[in-house]
Amino acid sequence: MNTPETAPAGKARPAVIHVVEDDPRDLSLVELLLRREGFTVLGFSDAESFLAHAAKQSPDVILLDLLLPGIGGLETLSRLNQLQLEAPVILLTGQGTAENAFQAMRLGAYDFIPKPFEAGRLSVSIHNALRTKDLTREVRKLQDELRIQFDFRNLIGVSPAITRVLASIERLAGSDLPVLIQGEAGTGKELVGRTIHYNSRRGEGPFVYLNCGDLRPDLVSAELFGGSSPSGVRRPGKWDRANGGTLFLDDVSELPAPLQDALLRQLEREKEPGATAMDIRIICAARKDLAQEVEAGRFSPELVNRLAPFRVVMPPLRERLEDIPLLAQRILNEIALQEHRPERVLSPEAMETLENYPWPGNIRELKNVLRQVCSLSSAPVLRAEDLPPSIREAAAKRAEAEPAPEAEPISPIKEVEERLIRQSLAQTGWDVNRSASLLGISRATLYRRLKALQISRENL
Repeated sequence: MNTPETAPAGKARPAVIHVVEDDPRDLSLVELLLRREGFTVLGFSDAESFLAHAAKQSPDVILLDLLLPGIGGLETLSRLNQLQLEAPVILLTGQGTAENAFQAMRLGAYDFIPKPFEAGRLSVSIHNALRTKDLTREVRKLQDELRIQFDFRNLIGVSPAITRVLASIERLAGSDLPVLIQGEAGTGKELVGRTIHYNSRRGEGPFVYLNCGDLRPDLVSAELFGGSSPSGVRRPGKWDRANGGTLFLDDVSELPAPLQDALLRQLEREKEPGATAMDIRIICAARKDLAQEVEAGRFSPELVNRLAPFRVVMPPLRERLEDIPLLAQRILNEIALQEHRPERVLSPEAMETLENYPWPGNIRELKNVLRQVCSLSSAPVLRAEDLPPSIREAAAKRAEAEPAPEAEPISPIKEVEERLIRQSLAQTGWDVNRSASLLGISRATLYRRLKALQISRENL
């Protein structure tokens, strides 16, 4: 094994290239070329020593001779797959065949370069491999961020209604069957659809969204199934783009009758023997009750049976008022994070007003109201007077129509904060990390508040 040469201190770390080549002249030549380009190079004359080293320290790119003594190049490539290294592998060979190239690519090789190779060809392949590796890392980082963003724990609430929804979608994430999510506008149907997708085996595949109610009827077909451009080139539709992932059809009850028939035919065609099936899971959302739409003759009963073997009914916010304190504080913390402003809280009177309002626009309306309040007030504590007059008036009317059995004094802000923290800890089973995430604060902040409020497992 030849020792690596590294860059001077203070400079960015050069890419590390491992070269596995049994011919000493070829190995020396490759090492010389790569070091001239500024790479750190480590050479090996056999696969055994290379695999032992790679298991401990993965390089950025691997150059692997196909015809090695002992463990051959293809077998080495297979063992690298077992090590699950991220390094792209470029195969070098003086006796390459189409069959070898095919097997190498099937085993995950990035490129296949015949000997004698041109220095420029090798350099281009290595630089392309490094860019591909960087892009792959970025994609994985984004996928990890999406999984965090659409984690089950971000669907917050302690009400029985939302607890049932959470239990349902956790089960459905482990399935590949179609799902219908039904509920009023603003209840979070798309959020639930994305949560199911990113927590399923398809989480690394595409999530393709199509709102069936936003397009003209003559455009829905082209958007869904694609079409031809004026030049005759076929343009893929949402169906094609969803291959390997999830197709989310929002407002599916607005799908025109001809498109209902076309979608049903497409689903049936996928089941035909010999058909080239697409790997797609369909999740639909609807504001209208599809059963009623079928009875009215506006929706295909056969299509409902195909799209809705499982249903998730999203409760309106007025049926989960006990979740408003958690939801409101989470939204306020998100606004503060997005706008780089200090976190704010609602006064007890403001919280009571929100809990008395019927929320016809559901969570979307709650977000819009709080965003409006935050844009008009810079106070750390948002008062009832800061809420829009329409909200205060509707809440007052509802409070008058449904008076409480006994008048209770309004809790001070400290008690509202304590109630929010206790709710989040109860929901997560005293998981401080998850509770802090639900509340939109750091773990350190939550620990400080637990100490200040004297909250412990024993007195939860």
